[in-house]
Amino acid sequence: MTTAKRIIIACVLLIASASVIAAFAPASPVVRPATRLSAADIDDVDEGRSGTTIVASGRRRAIRRLSAVAVAASSWSSSTLPLLVSPLRPTAYASAADAPAASSSGPYVRTSSPNDKFRFGYAVVPPPGFAPSNRPLRTHLDEINFSPPDGRGGYTLGITVDPVRISSIREFGTPEEVAARVVTAEVNRDGVFEVTLAKDPREDISAEGGGEGGGYDVEYVSDGKRGKKRFVTRIYVRDGFLYVLTVQSKEDEYDKAREAEVLECVRSFRPL
Repeated sequence: MTTAKRIIIACVLLIASASVIAAFAPASPVVRPATRLSAADIDDVDEGRSGTTIVASGRRRAIRRLSAVAVAASSWSSSTLPLLVSPLRPTAYASAADAPAASSSGPYVRTSSPNDKFRFGYAVVPPPGFAPSNRPLRTHLDEINFSPPDGRGGYTLGITVDPVRISSIREFGTPEEVAARVVTAEVNRDGVFEVTLAKDPREDISAEGGGEGGGYDVEYVSDGKRGKKRFVTRIYVRDGFLYVLTVQSKEDEYDKAREAEVLECVRSFRPL
């Protein structure tokens, strides 16, 4: 794979993971839309229904019915949320060894160097044939991308690790609340017209560790200038680190076979 292609893949995954990172940033002052919400809208927020859609139109953001989830996210004031994401220091980047080729017979395991200040680790089974590569310019404590060898455009896997100041993802909110912030951050990005939750956000309690909570799964479709894309994410907070896995696929290529492949990868993702 050429350096230029790796940079393009890295930039795409950076945008996706940034939506999740933005969800863990302190909330900005509340700005409420002029539109009055109905009782049905509030019920949709409480139940975290899939199909929630947030629409961006030009420079103005219009909130449709079934999108009150965005209002729920914006209503959390900075006074009620701790500073979740620690400032990253340029000298604190993990010096994990260059990633070897992923094995088709077992999980890919990544850990920090024994001499690193920050100690983290995780295991994942990438989709068949996916090979890892480090990003040329890292914006997280640790970040690695995977892509298929046949150059299938738009189908990528990325994993980021960042320090946080909470000990459990449940301290931040429910799966629905985290999804609200992820979707709101995504729709506020340039070139994004509409974001729809594809499935109800959920917690995989089978992946729970020591009372720190399981993995939060958020799946959404982003429609923008570059077409419709499906994003499937799993988010953990474990031992003071935020672990985020993001799989991206073109929406028109996300068939049952690819969905099964992606979900198998997502469910294999575990902090160590």
